[in-house]
Amino acid sequence: MVDITLYESGASRSARCRWTLLEAGISFESVARPNLARSDEVKALRPLGKLPVAIIDGRALFESAAICTYIADHAPGIDLIAKPGSWARGQHDQWTSFALTEMEAWLWNTAVNTFVLPEEQRVDAGFEQNAMMYGRSASALNDVLLGQDFLVENRFTVTDIIVGWTVNWGRRQGLLDGLSGLQAYLERLFERPLCPFAKD
Repeated sequence: MVDITLYESGASRSARCRWTLLEAGISFESVARPNLARSDEVKALRPLGKLPVAIIDGRALFESAAICTYIADHAPGIDLIAKPGSWARGQHDQWTSFALTEMEAWLWNTAVNTFVLPEEQRVDAGFEQNAMMYGRSASALNDVLLGQDFLVENRFTVTDIIVGWTVNWGRRQGLLDGLSGLQAYLERLFERPLCPFAKD
């Protein structure tokens, strides 16, 4: 049995890791408190001091998609991810990369310039473009999910946890209007009893 400590913060990207651990049935210790991000404790584990970080058998792993994928690969008796080397595993890598680079990056830029950076460092000139670029990618993903319930092997996997979080962030920024495939996809994820994603 692996020993895991998860440094996390509510509905942030760390929710992906929490959900993956819960679905995997792996017990873990949670470290969550105010001002944890960018603290010296977290900076000692992750260069930028961001959350989440997972300590797995004494070693630190960061970036939520990497943590989730590792956990899914090591979930005892739980088929949460396509097998390494399979075509379906390539699709896992494809869709997680797509979500992180073609969707989440635009949301993050808006967030950075809304509440992350000090006010004097914020630049809001890109907000409209961020929404447009997210919308293009979301529309492409929407078309895929009009024809299937889940992204890989048409069954719930960790791919949906990773991508679903990004889709939900877009919803929270008001960017899913008219995208019925993504809206229905989120409803399927929200219906899972262990889903910790913010629904506000």
